[in-house]
Amino acid sequence: MSRSGRLRNKIKPGKWWKVSCALLPAALACETSRAQSSVTHYGTADVSVRYLSNADTQGNGCFLVDEFDIKLFDRAARGVATTAAGRMLVGRARRVLFEARCLFRDVELIRSDALGEVRIGLGPYAAVILFPDFPIECARQFPAIKVSVQIAEASVLMQSLRSEGADFVVVDRRETPVAPDVTTRRLLSHDGGWFVRPGHPLLARAPVPLAALREFPLESVPLSVFMEDALRRLLKFRAHEAVPVQLERNDVAVLKDVVARSDAVMFCTALSLQRDSDGQRLVRVSIVHPRKLGLRFALVCLADRTQSAAADVALALAGQIMNDASRAAQAAGRAR
Repeated sequence: MSRSGRLRNKIKPGKWWKVSCALLPAALACETSRAQSSVTHYGTADVSVRYLSNADTQGNGCFLVDEFDIKLFDRAARGVATTAAGRMLVGRARRVLFEARCLFRDVELIRSDALGEVRIGLGPYAAVILFPDFPIECARQFPAIKVSVQIAEASVLMQSLRSEGADFVVVDRRETPVAPDVTTRRLLSHDGGWFVRPGHPLLARAPVPLAALREFPLESVPLSVFMEDALRRLLKFRAHEAVPVQLERNDVAVLKDVVARSDAVMFCTALSLQRDSDGQRLVRVSIVHPRKLGLRFALVCLADRTQSAAADVALALAGQIMNDASRAAQAAGRAR
C-alpha cells in the first residue's frame, strides 16, 4: 500500500478536526518565524526558533508526526519552515476549520431562531446605486436582518471577503482577478462619463479631447490598480507621471459637492446624478471621439462557503436593485 493510502487509513475522519487544530498553529508559527528571521540578525532568529520549538511545534509537532508518519517541518539556522507535505496539509487543515466555522455559525443562526446578520462590502459607486433603496427594502421585507456595510476600494473589500469579514462584496469585476476561491455573479453594466458643474470652461469648448481634462483638478474615489491604469491610458499620463488627484474620498456625494462648487472634474455613473435636483446636477462633458465608459459590477462571494439565510436574501436583493437601476438609467437615457 502506498504512503498516501496508509495515511488515509491511519487518520480517521473524526481525527481531522484535532489534526487541523494542531497543524495550523504550528504552520502559522513557522511562517511568522520565517518572516522574522528574514528581517533580523541570526541572534534574533535563534530566539524565534527556540520560542517556536517550545511554544508551538513541540506539542503539536509530536502529535502530528505520530499521526502522519511523515516529516512536516524543517528546522534550519534561519528558522522553521513547513515541508512540501506540510504545506499541502496546511491547505486541507484551513479548509476543515473554515467549514467548521461555517457549521457553527449556521447552528447559532438556527438556535437564535432569526435570519441573523449580513455583512457586505461595497465600492463607492455601488454604494451610491444601492443606497438608500437596499437598506430600506431590507428593513421593510426582512426586519430581522442586521446589515453591516463596509465601503472601500476593491482590493480592501476582497481581503475582507477572504478573511470572512464580509459575506459578499459588490465591485467592478475587472478589479477582481478570476480565482478558484471566489464565485462571481455578473450584473448589468452602468454607463459613466466625465462631469463638471454647469458653466464650466470645458463646456464652452465642447467637444474636447480627453487630454483637456488634465487642465483642471481631478476628484476621485480611491483608485484600484486596474482603475488607475485605465485612467493613465485614457488621459495619456506617462509612466513616470503621478495621477494628480486633488481630492480622494470614498463618499461620491462629497466629491459631487466639491465639483459643483469648483472647476474640478470627476468620473461618475449617470445614475448617481439622477437623484440630484436640476439646479445642482452636474453636466456631462462632451468628448471628441468618445469611448464607451462604464462600470461592470459583479457580486462576489467565497466559492465553498455556505451562505447564511440573511446573506442569501441580501445577495438576491442587491443584485435585483443593481440590475433594475441599470435598466432604469438606460431607459432614461433613451428618453432624452
